[in-house]
Amino acid sequence: MTESLNSITVTGQGTVQTAPDFFNINIGIEAQQSTVREAYAKASEALNAVNAKLLSLGVAREVINSSSLDVRVDTRWQEGTGSVVTGYTVSSTLSVALRYDQGAQDIIAAVVDTGNNSVRLNGLTPVLANPSAAQDAARAIAWADALRAAELYAVLAGRTLGPVSSVCEGAIHDGAPRPMLARAAMSTDSSMAIEPGQSNVSMAVQVTWQLA
Repeated sequence: MTESLNSITVTGQGTVQTAPDFFNINIGIEAQQSTVREAYAKASEALNAVNAKLLSLGVAREVINSSSLDVRVDTRWQEGTGSVVTGYTVSSTLSVALRYDQGAQDIIAAVVDTGNNSVRLNGLTPVLANPSAAQDAARAIAWADALRAAELYAVLAGRTLGPVSSVCEGAIHDGAPRPMLARAAMSTDSSMAIEPGQSNVSMAVQVTWQLA
């Protein structure tokens, strides 16, 4: 809380839970070889295999996105010589949107097997197709939270709340995506059910009231 002689400013927070509509999986492709050309060729082979497998399993091309491509020089320290190049690592990242009723666990297992040790799953992120209703509900809770605190402070100060002089809204972000416990050793025989669960939608509002 911050306050001046004739006003009081408080921040309210509100959170609601809602089921996500789909989720994004982040797939990492990485290949290490002695030359850039060889590393790039191996990474491209794994990437193309993953893309082909996704398409063959009915995943639409428009929900598959390549988000990065990186080339790293691998070195080691050699006494008397210094840093010595030992090889090159080429990495790329794919983001794929999947529905919960799409047999997602089977798609994920098949993708990992396709790329062998060059493919890993970095995690998944639940997504709301239209978060507006949940955001509005969180706004109402945040406003009530701010009003409750402001009324309490006004009573403690021996004053009453007057009109609102300013409102500033902010969203509260939930940080990192939820982890997926999957690695290249996962086989297509294993089945790990993926449930939508509940996602938090949070909003914050800073309100200033004049004091009467």
